[in-house]
Amino acid sequence: MKNISVIRLFILVTLLLLNSIFRIYSQPAESSRALKYFDKAREYYEKGEWEYCSRELDKAIEADSTFADAYIMKGDLFLEKGQPELAIGQYSNSLRFNPKRQEIVWNLLANTLFSMERYAEAEVYYEKILESPGISVDWMKSIENKIITSKIRADMQENPVSFDPVNLGAEVNTSADEYINAMSADGSGIYFTRRIKNSGDQPRDFIEDFYFAPFVADTFQHAMLLKDPPGRQNDAGAICISADGRLIFFTACHRTDSYGSCDVYYSEKVGETWSVAKNLGPLVNAESWDTQPSISPDGKTLYFTSNRPGGFGGSDIWKTERGVGGEWGKPVNLGPQVNTTGSEMAPFIHFDNQTLYFSSDGHQGMGGADLFKTEFHDDIWTTPVNLGYPINSSSDELIIIVNPEGINGFISSNDLNGEGGYDIYKFELDQAIRPVPVSYLKGKVFDAADKKPLHAGFELIDIEKDSLIISAMSDLLNGQFLVCVPSNRNYALNVSCPGYLFYSDHFPLSEIKSSMDPVIKDIPLEKISEGNKMILKNIFFNTDEYQLKAESYPELDKLYNFLEENPSVKIEVGGHTDDQGEEAYNQELSLKRARAVTAYLAGRGIAQERMTFKGYGENDPVDSNETNEGRANNRRTEITVLGSD
Repeated sequence: MKNISVIRLFILVTLLLLNSIFRIYSQPAESSRALKYFDKAREYYEKGEWEYCSRELDKAIEADSTFADAYIMKGDLFLEKGQPELAIGQYSNSLRFNPKRQEIVWNLLANTLFSMERYAEAEVYYEKILESPGISVDWMKSIENKIITSKIRADMQENPVSFDPVNLGAEVNTSADEYINAMSADGSGIYFTRRIKNSGDQPRDFIEDFYFAPFVADTFQHAMLLKDPPGRQNDAGAICISADGRLIFFTACHRTDSYGSCDVYYSEKVGETWSVAKNLGPLVNAESWDTQPSISPDGKTLYFTSNRPGGFGGSDIWKTERGVGGEWGKPVNLGPQVNTTGSEMAPFIHFDNQTLYFSSDGHQGMGGADLFKTEFHDDIWTTPVNLGYPINSSSDELIIIVNPEGINGFISSNDLNGEGGYDIYKFELDQAIRPVPVSYLKGKVFDAADKKPLHAGFELIDIEKDSLIISAMSDLLNGQFLVCVPSNRNYALNVSCPGYLFYSDHFPLSEIKSSMDPVIKDIPLEKISEGNKMILKNIFFNTDEYQLKAESYPELDKLYNFLEENPSVKIEVGGHTDDQGEEAYNQELSLKRARAVTAYLAGRGIAQERMTFKGYGENDPVDSNETNEGRANNRRTEITVLGSD
């Protein structure tokens, strides 16, 4: 994905460093005839008349084959014509006849090799320049920086990552530009922007629309234009969608309700109806360029790019968090670990809610803008990791989307063989740059008695760390939900709704290393009514013991909060075992375990008169005792409502 404009950029850098190209061409030739041809060639060079310039240089070299400056100009001429390999040959020729000016030619050689991504060879010539006497301090610093960069890039080339991009084909890509934007959490398809040249009478040169390409039977189907909203948008792009499919964000520019040049907008889906797209407001959208949104899987945190004041460089990555009432808070810069004095762009937060991919020209890489990965651990972002060569090259790599399983990446590029313009490609990620694999829990929440859909809250809790991983809500009208489940932890899932007993489940996923099968289940909630029960699946004891394990505390705290929010509720805590062992022993063990739960709640301040406990032993199974899974279901803590005034 090399770009010849990079080569020309290095010519310009060299010229600026040396003040003027014609100061190079100052070595007097022994042949006045050669000098005459050379002066004529220089005139043609100034006018950009390359063919005439080349002819005069050939005459100069024919008249004096040791005329070093003619070789230098001929090398520059080849660079201008996009032939760097031939330029290297001419610069090398000049070194044989101009040893007094060799540091200048070394610089030309080094910069040309650098621009061709031949970094190890370039480093050799940069090192030679440093050995030269009398070079300026500024030039020395510049060369030292290039040596550092050359070493890094040469190392990346010597240790490439796998990269075998596959075009998604004519069902997705066209002769227009397609820019990858987002992917659905269930892997059912991708969202992208298509930029089409406008053939109508409108003053705009291009029209941008949002599309969705379904993924069925390992194949992308024909891309469909998204209906309103967001539908067709004037000067809009960079769409993203929340994991549950109920929040869409996009960037629109130069609108009447904009606060800056480009702002972030959103639309929310309730049932099957989308709200009118709204500006996120002046707290989020400043008098600046605010764009490229990426929403976290729980819909709570929005990452975006902005060049607003208070950042570290040209553009930075910021985040804003959504409050309980739906309002978006004051944006926070991700800080110097992520942002640099350069430009950071195109954030993509993965479905694991901890891995962030982004583009940057400020971190060390292969040149231009490279793609990087950082992870959020212990309240800080880790040092960004370059995704490696040849994913990154001397061209600009601007965006990557990674599927929920963390196996495949999607990029847009016009440097590969495609349908035309920018196309979307898929490739398999190296293990080192993959995020945490993510599956999902999908279904609907409803009243267990009348089957009415419920607007319920979901909490996915890391049991070992007692930390909230994801919180979400089911749909207000139909009760549908989708919750992403990263595969590197043991989870407690709690589903709650005012007026109902909460639902508890357990996901032991810490040992899973690859993608998982999704969990599709509907969740009935029982009303807070005498006789109704809930099973707590995240209360843990060691075998044959009744001391509560620390992993039980998140669930116990959930039960405590439930009792605090419903002060009139009285409960029975029932302990249950499987049928392994003596019946009398199981009876006593279940009683002690139930007592341990009530003791914990009493220690937190729940009045003892609101709680009773009872051991049922093996006498009230809910599953077969013939299987490991059945016996695990029978070993349980059960809460029964005794009354609610």
